[in-house]
Amino acid sequence: MKTATVRQFRDHATSLLKQDEPVIVTRHGKIVGFFLPTSGKALALKIRKDVFSILTDEIRASMKKHHLTENSIYAGFEKFRETRLRRSPESVHMAQRKDKATSEA
Repeated sequence: MKTATVRQFRDHATSLLKQDEPVIVTRHGKIVGFFLPTSGKALALKIRKDVFSILTDEIRASMKKHHLTENSIYAGFEKFRETRLRRSPESVHMAQRKDKATSEA
C-alpha cells in the first residue's frame, strides 16, 4: 500500500491509477481518502490490515498528543451516557410521572 499527499496524488494520478496497489491519500499528515483499484488481485485482507494499522497509529498519536488514556476515554463515554440519559425526553417524562405519582400518594 502506498501513501501520497493530495498534491502527489493530483500530480501523479495517471501513474497511481494504473497500478494495482491501493493508495492512502493524506493532507497535512492526516488521512483524507483511499484509492482502491478495481483491477488486479483481491487485496481485501491486506487492505483491512494496512488500514487498521495506519488508523491505530493515528489514534495512538492523537491520544498521546492530548494526554489521553484508555481509561480517561472510557470515563468520558460513561459521563456522556449519564448526562444524556438525564437529559433525554424519556427520562424527563419518567421523572415527571414519578413526581406526579409521589405527590398524589
